[in-house]
Amino acid sequence: MMTKNGFIRKNSRVLSWVRKSCPEYIPLSAAKLLLQGVCPYISIYLSARIVTGLTEGEAAETIIRAALIMVILIMALSLAGWMIEKALIVKRRYIENRMDENMAEKSMTMDYQVLEQAATQELITRIYEGNTTGGGISAYIESLSDMLSGAVSAIYAFALMLPFFFAKPASHGGALSAFLNSGWGNMIFAAVLVFEAYTFSAMAKRMARIEQESFDDNVRGNRVFWFFCRYTMNYKLGKGVRVYDMYRLIRERYDKNLAKMKSIFMRDMKREVSVTNTGNVLTAAELLFFYVFIGARAITGAISIGDLTFYVGVATSLMTALRTISNGFAQTNRIAGHMNEYIDFLAIPNEKYDGTLPTEKRLDNEYELEFRDVSFHYPNSSEPALSHVSVKIRVGGKLAVVGKNGSGKSTFIKLLVRLYDPTEGEILLNGIDIRKYDYDEYRRLFSVVFQDFALFSFPIVQNVAAGVECDRGRVLKCLEKAGISERVGGLERGIDSVIYKQGDDEGVEISGGEAQKIAIARALYKNAPIVILDEPTAALDPASELEVYERFDEMVDEKTAIYISHRMSSCRFCEQILVFDNGGIVQTGSHESLLADENGLYASLWNTQARYYQG
Repeated sequence: MMTKNGFIRKNSRVLSWVRKSCPEYIPLSAAKLLLQGVCPYISIYLSARIVTGLTEGEAAETIIRAALIMVILIMALSLAGWMIEKALIVKRRYIENRMDENMAEKSMTMDYQVLEQAATQELITRIYEGNTTGGGISAYIESLSDMLSGAVSAIYAFALMLPFFFAKPASHGGALSAFLNSGWGNMIFAAVLVFEAYTFSAMAKRMARIEQESFDDNVRGNRVFWFFCRYTMNYKLGKGVRVYDMYRLIRERYDKNLAKMKSIFMRDMKREVSVTNTGNVLTAAELLFFYVFIGARAITGAISIGDLTFYVGVATSLMTALRTISNGFAQTNRIAGHMNEYIDFLAIPNEKYDGTLPTEKRLDNEYELEFRDVSFHYPNSSEPALSHVSVKIRVGGKLAVVGKNGSGKSTFIKLLVRLYDPTEGEILLNGIDIRKYDYDEYRRLFSVVFQDFALFSFPIVQNVAAGVECDRGRVLKCLEKAGISERVGGLERGIDSVIYKQGDDEGVEISGGEAQKIAIARALYKNAPIVILDEPTAALDPASELEVYERFDEMVDEKTAIYISHRMSSCRFCEQILVFDNGGIVQTGSHESLLADENGLYASLWNTQARYYQG
């Protein structure tokens, strides 16, 4: 957080973002502030004039006219304020939505290696926690509006209070009247106002500090709390909860976390109550002082009874305004810190060097890829995920990447498609370092089905085309190649059927295997020269798996195909096999040549899996 940065810098960054997001919001807010500031004093001023008129025997017509003016003014200003507030509510919702849109857009466009870092994920968590616990844009705008409204109100009040300091005592008032209306009396009154303002400012800062400490202490607790809430409400996970009777386990973990949160809450509530009680005592003492001091001036004849009501109201409003400024300042400063975290997130730079070279457009798809002494460390990891990997990939053929869990297979693919850049060494495309190519163009060379692929609650046609505009005929062909066309054709709305129920009440639930086939169809639709399938048959039954492999050539046509798999049977369909172990390539060759090396890792993995199928 930017707690050490100045108030002005923090808030100028936030206001600049608000202005860019919704230019008309700030002018509307300014109009609202002016109305909020003037309305109370119109009522106080005209009420005092009415009281004075009654006590001094003014004509009834004059008093009634003043009352009508007061009512009409207050109604007109209230109506204008209501209309402005309704407009601001709409604008505020727009700004909130814009904030969410910016977060989503930034998450989708920043470098994957930056998004995946623990620091980035922690920042995202803090931003969302801040939004849901009084630290979002709505809370910021409300606090800032309160502070500025208090400032406008204080200016009005101070201007109306000025005549009080120049009131002349009546000739019969005596020494007390002379003292109360002297410079010394004014200094005492002003000193009390300054003392009250300073005290309430200190209490406001104290309250804001308590709230910030509570937020910091509860970030993890809130994250765990919402994890359990979302987990238990996810119907897809409900089967396991019931079959394994996990309610007690989940409830125990939930209760432990809740107990910690409750302890923090009780600690902070006691501190807040202490501050609030102190404020209540000071407010009561302040009101008593006003009535005694201003009342004494009225008794000595320096001001009228109507002025007594007026000046007590103005003085009370002035102190209320000063408290509002103090609270608004403290809260605005606190929330601005959360908002600056959001702005910092949007400003995170991409780390990848984006080259300028266009990738060569080849009709024959003859691309040569080479890893040259490539090593890679994940952030905050002491052990390399890949260590000194050197290999040339024969383009146009079919490559299998196999190995035990954690051997480096997935990291190899992430580097190949430039989700990460190597820590050491280089990856070459047709003899040129891939970092020198335009990133978007290089990325278009690949279609990838990751093991943890994601489908969205969109129509099937859009999931396959990965866009709004699509070639429906091509979508159908890709679904057929992936072996899912019969299932999709049987749906009421066919390829226009929405999958899952988040996006449509009539959404279709599909199995893991069906989802995987749709993901494969999406990879085929992109028609990239290099197709990468990460565990492409992991969720398929043996018959479907065999179907995928039998249609293997038809699916990928003349493209380069790279398979990452734990199932060794997939390797028989590939001309080249890379065997990974402990972050390096320990064997390379065809299925037959690797199997002939009986002491090699590949033969060991093959024979181990073969036992399960031989009975």
